[in-house]
Amino acid sequence: MENVLIVNGADSKIAKLRENVGKSEKATQGTKREYAIALNARFAGFDWFDVKHTDISEEAKLVHAEKQALFEVIRKYCPNHKNVSQPWKMVREYGKEERYGKEEKPESEEQDESEKREAKTPLLRNMDDLLALYKFNARQDALPAKVSKAQTFIASALAELGVDISLLK
Repeated sequence: MENVLIVNGADSKIAKLRENVGKSEKATQGTKREYAIALNARFAGFDWFDVKHTDISEEAKLVHAEKQALFEVIRKYCPNHKNVSQPWKMVREYGKEERYGKEEKPESEEQDESEKREAKTPLLRNMDDLLALYKFNARQDALPAKVSKAQTFIASALAELGVDISLLK
């Protein structure tokens, strides 16, 4: 029989789910989701997932104790875990999602920087990069001979792409 830690009168189901999260930290999100659902039932009277680490209310003390118990379990099964607070963050997100549904993100937030960069056409990407390089070189007081020669090729490449160099500042 496994030795599971019961925190603040939490039932053995929550303790077992917490233990499963620690054991499977490298494996699945399903155990975190199950744990979050159980915590939603345990802390049904308030939004436990919104409790800040600075909160000292009685409800928060219960949540902090549960968090520390999870940290202990993760350290037990994954002693080299880099950031034990990350699984807790995920559990909190799952708890909020289970209680209130998934938040819809605006389209602009869903697209990260790499996706935005990939969305550029090759023409636009080349123009942006070459313009930045051309302007950088133009601001320099003195350029090495090789860079100065390259600047003429950059200007030629921009002209090929349809950029009027005379309009650049």
